[in-house]
Amino acid sequence: MIVDLAYIKSGFSDKLRAITFHIALNNLNLKNKSKIFYIYERQTIECPFRFIDYCKIKNIKIIQLKKRKKSSVILNSYNTELNLKNAIKNNPYKSIDNISLFREWKQSYKKILPSKKITLSVDKIKIPKKLIGIHLRTTDRTLKLKNMINIQFQDTIYDIQLEYFKKNIIKIIKENTSINNIYVVSDSKEIKNYIIKRLEDKKYNVYYNNSIFTKKFRETSGKDFLIDFFTLLKCELILSTVGAGVTQSIYLMKKKRIINWNNKVNRFIFLRILSLLLILLKKIKKFFIF
Repeated sequence: MIVDLAYIKSGFSDKLRAITFHIALNNLNLKNKSKIFYIYERQTIECPFRFIDYCKIKNIKIIQLKKRKKSSVILNSYNTELNLKNAIKNNPYKSIDNISLFREWKQSYKKILPSKKITLSVDKIKIPKKLIGIHLRTTDRTLKLKNMINIQFQDTIYDIQLEYFKKNIIKIIKENTSINNIYVVSDSKEIKNYIIKRLEDKKYNVYYNNSIFTKKFRETSGKDFLIDFFTLLKCELILSTVGAGVTQSIYLMKKKRIINWNNKVNRFIFLRILSLLLILLKKIKKFFIF
């Protein structure tokens, strides 16, 4: 099966949606089921690494395509959202039922595995059995309150919310769990170090990957991102600032308990409702323009 990721310009989670969609098609295409995936992908600003360098697919051999080949499925950053509408839109086979395809698409996440080098790096962290994860998605999902009108993403957290989360991290953890072993993940070096220090000062057992941060659009490398991703899979609970594609993927792979703090009923619930309303109005405006 040919998997063309050339039009996926966004992050890793969108690539994962495209790949799992192909896995689902392959699983249901009983007459022409393939044991080999020929994947064409390029590094982009939003995803400066390749799936094939750090991940595997269970029971499927992956071969890298250096040149694009014609594929019956054309996926991009805008038609990979995990829903029935996109399952219907992207289904190239009349013989495959759309509802079955959507169901299989969600199940296919379980076939995504880390490469050997990622597994070895995760094992070196030596995490305990009982562990919770703190996932702080900030760099491209944080917006200043005064710029609210410019909101682009449904999963956005405002600067005042993030500051409250940081300063009240101990209280927030205690409200949701009694586990003292915590794995910290963030796309911001400053915020990651701040949270680690707060937790260590309160005698929590803190675990983390020694990520190397840069000043590029994506501050962490592909390897560090995937180490954090597959370590979060081992956590009993994940407390996330925003419910982005990473936590959705983890839930589909392992059915972990995930708390999206941005969606919880708290002092900022009015901001959340207003944000969702603004996103809806933007979609309505775009619909009438086109």
